[in-house]
Amino acid sequence: MQIKPICNFIKILLYSVIILITIISCKKDDEPPVTNLIFENGVFIVNEGLFQTGTGTISFFNRNTKNVEQNIFEKTNARPLGNVVQSIEIFNEKAYIVVNNANKIEIVNSKNFKSTGTINNITYPRYFLGINQEKAYISSWADNVTVINLSKNTIIKTIPAGTGPEKMLKVDNKVFVLNQGGFSIDSTITVINIQTDEVIATIQAYPKPTGIQLDKNGKVWVMCSGKGWNAYPANDDSQGHLICIDTNNFLIEKDISFISTSEHPEKLIINTEKDKLYYNYPDGVYEFDINADSLNHTPLINRNNMFYGLGFDNTTGYIYGAEVFDFVQDAWVYRYKTNGTLVDSFKVGIIPGEFYFQ
Repeated sequence: MQIKPICNFIKILLYSVIILITIISCKKDDEPPVTNLIFENGVFIVNEGLFQTGTGTISFFNRNTKNVEQNIFEKTNARPLGNVVQSIEIFNEKAYIVVNNANKIEIVNSKNFKSTGTINNITYPRYFLGINQEKAYISSWADNVTVINLSKNTIIKTIPAGTGPEKMLKVDNKVFVLNQGGFSIDSTITVINIQTDEVIATIQAYPKPTGIQLDKNGKVWVMCSGKGWNAYPANDDSQGHLICIDTNNFLIEKDISFISTSEHPEKLIINTEKDKLYYNYPDGVYEFDINADSLNHTPLINRNNMFYGLGFDNTTGYIYGAEVFDFVQDAWVYRYKTNGTLVDSFKVGIIPGEFYFQ
């Protein structure tokens, strides 16, 4: 008389076990495996990710094997980076990953990419710059530069800047900050004394300074894109300018203007010898010799559309260009010799915008 209830109990128990195993299996499939990879002799590619949805990622390209490891932060730490991943910088053997919309900087060991901490409450952070062993600067669209205590990962103070500060360059005891405009437009460069963390000068440049480099003569070059957007011309657009600045008196020594007001130069990188600059233009990548007084009219690398990201690898002497197709699917990176010859290409994540070369 007790056989049927026992059989029913066994059936229920078996069904429960099967459901439990299924749930566990699905969970394991959904979670990325935690890796123990070492990231050396390579290039980190910053993939912004879908705007306001999903997460940005970091890809790693190994120069020796030519292998690409995708989404290395999540694979290593079993959690996503967040939205939008803006940039990465390695300092004191730690990688500082700036996550713009999440208002934070993720800190990882630069070799194994395991998380070591987080800096929070930075409004729309853009770029990280290490100053010394104890201090760093973070540019932010709160129109300031945030000073960080690196031993505690806490905010020391904020330094006022222009509108939408972006890339920064350290030269001796000074930092030059490009005020690109954020959600509007700006035309200035803020200069900060790193010993006092105070603004010592504001350089009046041209609209939308988007790239900055230091040449072999100790001069600072800045690419100003001009007012307007490529492919969306307007009546009040202005032409771009490439300017050279003396780092002692902050005077503009060279001012080379572009002709068109509807086509805007972007980005600025420099070669290993620090005597050749490269920049984006609507029909390709152009080269500029720092001793020249005029622009080249023929692109080094012909393109039908501009690279979204541009970088120079001092180890190989290659130019890297990141191509974005539609801002929703994985993209590609192309490597070129400095004579414009294509070397190879590899697939990365969604919207690759920045590179860090080990």
